[in-house]
Amino acid sequence: MPEPRVHARLTRAGHLLAVLGLALALVGGGTVPDAHAAPTPKPAPPANDVRPPGAADGLDLSKMKGVDNPLLHPLLLPVADLRQELYRGLLAKGQKTAAEDAFAGYRNGAVEFIDPTLVDFEKWEEMRNDTVEPHLRGQFWRFSLVRLDSVAAFLDPKAVARIRKESGPQLIAMSALNVLAGEKNAGVKQKKPIHSEALLKRLRGRHKIPEAARLYAASERRQCERGCSRLHPLSLRTGYGWPYGFSTLAMELKARRLAQIDASDATPEQRARLKQQAIDRMEVDREQLNNTTRQHLDYALDQVKALAGSEQEATVSALAGMFHTDATRKCPPSSSRVRSLGRGLPGVAAPVMALRAAAPCGEAEEEDRVRPGATATGLGQALAGSAMDPGGIDFTSMELRYLADPGDGSGLQYAFEAGRDPWRGDARTSTGLSAATLSSDAFFVWLSLRPQDFWVNLNPDEPDRIVDRDLGTTDAGRVLLQADLLMKKTVGRLIHPDTGAGKDLWDRIKGQCLSFRTWIVPAPASVHQQGDKLYILDAPLDVKMETQYLKSRGVTAGQSCPRRSKADEEHNERVYRDLVLSKLKKAINTDRDYADLRGVYLARVAAEWYRNLSRTRETTYGSLIDRGDADAWRTKTSWKPTDTFDAFVRSYTKGEFKVTRRSTRGNAEYVTTYTYGGVDLTRVPMRNAPSAEFAAQVERSLRAADTPGTGGTAWLGAPTPLQAAGPGEPAGGLSDSALALRLLPTLLVPVAGLLWWRRRRLNGAGASPLRRAVASAPRSPLWSRTRRSR
Repeated sequence: MPEPRVHARLTRAGHLLAVLGLALALVGGGTVPDAHAAPTPKPAPPANDVRPPGAADGLDLSKMKGVDNPLLHPLLLPVADLRQELYRGLLAKGQKTAAEDAFAGYRNGAVEFIDPTLVDFEKWEEMRNDTVEPHLRGQFWRFSLVRLDSVAAFLDPKAVARIRKESGPQLIAMSALNVLAGEKNAGVKQKKPIHSEALLKRLRGRHKIPEAARLYAASERRQCERGCSRLHPLSLRTGYGWPYGFSTLAMELKARRLAQIDASDATPEQRARLKQQAIDRMEVDREQLNNTTRQHLDYALDQVKALAGSEQEATVSALAGMFHTDATRKCPPSSSRVRSLGRGLPGVAAPVMALRAAAPCGEAEEEDRVRPGATATGLGQALAGSAMDPGGIDFTSMELRYLADPGDGSGLQYAFEAGRDPWRGDARTSTGLSAATLSSDAFFVWLSLRPQDFWVNLNPDEPDRIVDRDLGTTDAGRVLLQADLLMKKTVGRLIHPDTGAGKDLWDRIKGQCLSFRTWIVPAPASVHQQGDKLYILDAPLDVKMETQYLKSRGVTAGQSCPRRSKADEEHNERVYRDLVLSKLKKAINTDRDYADLRGVYLARVAAEWYRNLSRTRETTYGSLIDRGDADAWRTKTSWKPTDTFDAFVRSYTKGEFKVTRRSTRGNAEYVTTYTYGGVDLTRVPMRNAPSAEFAAQVERSLRAADTPGTGGTAWLGAPTPLQAAGPGEPAGGLSDSALALRLLPTLLVPVAGLLWWRRRRLNGAGASPLRRAVASAPRSPLWSRTRRSR
């Protein structure tokens, strides 16, 4: 047996090495083996799928390459949205100080992703409506939908494939914040803390979510060893923002070290002291790790808070500019137009200057007054109210259905119709803003540019005739060109010989040549016009063969295949129209891929109506018509028309498909024929409908989103900018006639006062008898005067 002093030194050395190993294990690094311990084999996972002691081992997002802020990673983004929702809710209740604590690091957030194929629609509606009033010192959770693609890389591939096939592109996410001890929950003081993971477990039980539906669990801080980690089966994938608490390896090393001390030949008092020293050192290391994580979390939460403010500001700014533009302003900064009206009139200068100060051309305060009202609209509430799931609205289906110009220069009213598809729709705020902005910008482009230039053309023989130069700088032009290319690819899928229509087509055509030009053109739009209001009931697009397209313009089409007889060519065109054109037309009018095209075309219908309205009355943006300037609505992307043309050329030269079949008569080779043509929106035929059944929904949607129950459509509208902001002058500026009408009472009052003062002076005692006689003489009406004859 060694000397006691030597034994003590060896014991201290072994203890130090073990503690160092524990410290490294805490932060996820390597371990230093204990000097007295034999190698220990890796323990087999428990057969009952229960995690071993320690914080949950999982994906450390803070160590992922390219992740600057784990809280903004897709796996934790629902928690960031939850904090932002709490922040907005407390602000709306006037609790500004409490709202700041929505981003405090003392609260931890957690999220679980749920398989929607194991949750029926009725249960999802129940979950989505399970909300809690924003309260800083109580439980707070929410259910939302997230895009499957954003987190698919971290899920079981088999589950991802099944969800895509059976459900769609969405996942259910349930997120929650923890409750500290001493905080009030539903008016009752909380005696024990409720961890966010435990709160999620309660929600799963409340809504009877099966265990098999759990796909992934993530937490801002690593799921702790004090009960949280054991709420997740070992088979459930987990992740976290930063390490926190004792990891599984640290707990294993701790148990091993304490067992070594128990097995030593030290006295009971010595063993107790050594064990306490080891535990104390481990707690110090644990607290150091946790403090580091708290610092990282506080810094990251400050970024989330700043991002919430900037996103809200961007949303408000975009909403304030929706169907509103400053491009028509002509008045100079000094507003000389208004000032000149009061020149030389006593007592008029002050009222005119007061009105001029409120006019948009005078001071910048007008825009500042309009912006707060931007979210006080149906569309504003839907977009600014929630970043993830405002009532299951599918923003990709938004279509302009209503436009009005009250005629007082205050701007335009508008309303969109949108479908509700909680499983396959896209409810992100960014998607809604993009769709609405595209429609708004396209409306002004269709006003400013000439209608004869509203076409695009993808033809390999005409590289210099792709799109009008000005239209090609806008998103409206981009959408038209990309839809033209997409149409050609859709035709390629439809005529593929492996499809039913494609096989029938190849069996029935005559000859070896098959070449068609196809054009997307407007079909008659059904609208209801009521004074200064337009209701768009239906605005379908049509697809025409070039022979039909040119015939409608009085031009004769040439043969697409010179060596083929005219009879064969007409036969092939009939077969193509019967088998392909009808399906192509349906795709363009219903498929999600063509949603942007339908959106800009509806704006074109509204712009055509507005052009006609401006010919009969003064409108807010009548001066914008045919100005030929689209600089205010240039695309903010890096896209250029040649990008789409180059993609078209690649498709044209390589083909969409090439298939070879063996038959009893030899090889049958199918080489893609190429369809090319264009999109032509130069003309917009309209037919008037006697009424609009959705007028009531439109009216309600101007101030609040009109979202009926399960199914149906949502209506998202907005009044004019100044109507939304409250009393005041129009944001777009007053027209000359409207300004004159506004000023008329102001001008008449001082003039009438001046005349009264003059008459009183003539009748005064100091006036001469001649002046009094003239003032009191009876006046003959102008219409009773007679001409003096010569």
